[in-house]
Amino acid sequence: MNLLALDTSSAACSVSLQIAHQEYSSHLIEPKSHTNTLLPTIQKLLENSGAVINDLDAIILGVGPGSFVGTRIAAAVAQGIAFAGEINLIPISSMEAIAYEAMQKNNLENIIVVQDARMDEIFIGKYQLDNQKNLKTSTPILLQSKFDKIIDNDLEIAVTGNASNSYLEALNGQFKIRPIKENIIYPNASFLLKLGKKYYSDDLSIKPEELAIDYIRNKVASKATK
Repeated sequence: MNLLALDTSSAACSVSLQIAHQEYSSHLIEPKSHTNTLLPTIQKLLENSGAVINDLDAIILGVGPGSFVGTRIAAAVAQGIAFAGEINLIPISSMEAIAYEAMQKNNLENIIVVQDARMDEIFIGKYQLDNQKNLKTSTPILLQSKFDKIIDNDLEIAVTGNASNSYLEALNGQFKIRPIKENIIYPNASFLLKLGKKYYSDDLSIKPEELAIDYIRNKVASKATK
């Protein structure tokens, strides 16, 4: 199984490559430089692995939510490589990568991910592991005010993400929050890769021309004006 994973929806330009059973990864925090960084990083990892584009079975793409521009950069590159190599894409929410990394590093069964959406709003989603330790979404990703609450009163849960601190302040100690050792604020392609293996095994890939980025804010805003 040869897979390439990309995510530039945040300040991180994150790339991970699996060739056979060997993984090659790069996770660079370089805001506003993804256009100049992404393709050279992919090329370097391919060279290090001794692989070429045509060796890939699929490309795993982090589709946000996050920076509109950043998300489009990775999408354009992923589509270009997929068309050139005649391979499929596996789109995965970038927040799933954050959730999965935090859960793996903190031995958690459930978590809330809170990402800054600007304009005094957040992207928020709840995630859990099923009996087979596969990641499942408990709620769709929502765009909402930082002061809205979706945590159940009787549930002790962990919170992570780049807006987690402000969200926890808004909760004002009203709920049982499980502390975590490391707050994950940027999606990491290495964890996209781990999630993507299951998607690939389940034949959940799409053709590159079928890719559609859901920016969430546009969707919510259009509903709100009806």
